[in-house]
Amino acid sequence: MLISCAFLIWKLSILILPIIVGALMAFLFRPVKERFEVRWLPHELQVLCSFAAIGLVLFFAFNTFRKHIPDEQQKLEFKVRLQYKLNERYRQLVAKAPEGKSNTVAALLRKELGPLMDKINEVLALNADERSLFLKYAAGYNGKPPIQSRFVDYFRANQTTGKYVIPEETAMDRASPALSAAPAQSPAAEQAASLESKFSAWILAPLIFLFLGFDNGQIRRFFVSLVPNRYFELSLTVLDRLDDAIGRYLRGTLIECFLVGLTLTLGLVLLGIPLGIAVAIGVVSGLLNAIPFLGAVIALVIGVSYALIAEDVRPLIPGLNPNDLAAYVLILVVIAHVLDDVVFQPFVLG
Repeated sequence: MLISCAFLIWKLSILILPIIVGALMAFLFRPVKERFEVRWLPHELQVLCSFAAIGLVLFFAFNTFRKHIPDEQQKLEFKVRLQYKLNERYRQLVAKAPEGKSNTVAALLRKELGPLMDKINEVLALNADERSLFLKYAAGYNGKPPIQSRFVDYFRANQTTGKYVIPEETAMDRASPALSAAPAQSPAAEQAASLESKFSAWILAPLIFLFLGFDNGQIRRFFVSLVPNRYFELSLTVLDRLDDAIGRYLRGTLIECFLVGLTLTLGLVLLGIPLGIAVAIGVVSGLLNAIPFLGAVIALVIGVSYALIAEDVRPLIPGLNPNDLAAYVLILVVIAHVLDDVVFQPFVLG
């Protein structure tokens, strides 16, 4: 019996997470539904009004966020800027001393970071179609003004960037170059089938959310009716306490995520980062803060990545050097993480 249950759970494991997510969404939705409780209004209409209110909020939030999503030209500019700035920072780190002598630290950095920079350049390098498209935008394309000349200079500099680490050619490589070929990728049909199965499973999340959202206590009454009479009051007490504890935890986690995101957003704005980018980083990091350490890591990666390519930054705090923006972002993320551990979690979650 136990083996059969374990096998069944393993087979249905792809459905467990969507069901849990849908149930949590419905649980978080319940306070909104309670706000729309009107005695003379049918329960179904109350739920529909709640859905409409949430839909409007999400629509305006998405519409606002969509304005900050880069278009095709901005994506190309970002890749060019990021590749150029990363290589520029790398060369500054491993630069030789003024007298032409190479120090030990620079040699160690070249040895450790050289292969990583080669991988980054491979990822960020524009392919033939992207290079052609970039040159079109540089001259003015699709009704948009030409790309700034400095980005064109970055593009040309990236084309001349070579490998920092030259791999040694072995006898086996010369004899059989086919051995170094990349492994064959899985067939497209298998990938499509896998994506289709995952997508089909995640359709359950909104369905569970809708089903539980329209529930008016029938599910709870059904399970309570299964309890023997002598345990009836005890079961109600346990359910009420469990419901209250889960509700406070989830709502407290949302407030904590909001405070972390707000802290990061305000800090990035004070450092001179544009409001749209600061809000985007704050929102993503705040939402992911529900997963321990992930929000801080995402904020650090995105913030430092932007700080490395940022230009003409004017911090609102006097005395800050714009050239040290990456270090300031690192300090900001550490401060936000400390505030989360010392202030937000104890006061919000208890």
